[in-house]
Amino acid sequence: MNHDISDISSKLKNSIPPEQFDQVVEAILSGKYSWACVLMLRFAGYNPLHYIPYRTYNRLLKENSLMNRSNNQQNPTLNIAKPSSEKRSDTNVSPTNLSKIKEFPYLEVVGK
Repeated sequence: MNHDISDISSKLKNSIPPEQFDQVVEAILSGKYSWACVLMLRFAGYNPLHYIPYRTYNRLLKENSLMNRSNNQQNPTLNIAKPSSEKRSDTNVSPTNLSKIKEFPYLEVVGK
């Protein structure tokens, strides 16, 4: 049951593009854990409807599509593509999102 953390993180880096990883982290940081699960299932190639009820899935889609539309209307400059100098390479995980995860005010040790 114990897995090598470096092995898991290397597989994660190779399987999920940074943009998708950023979406999952943003969902987690904003407290939308159900939406983060849907995103992880989608990005891993699974159909979320095989794991969650249809009504729940539709509700999550509606809530998050409305949130994305309102954010895009408030910040239209976010839709502009970044210059190539600002883009990350495909093999790197966003350091800004990783630092947000480390900033939690508590640390819980699990699995010892």
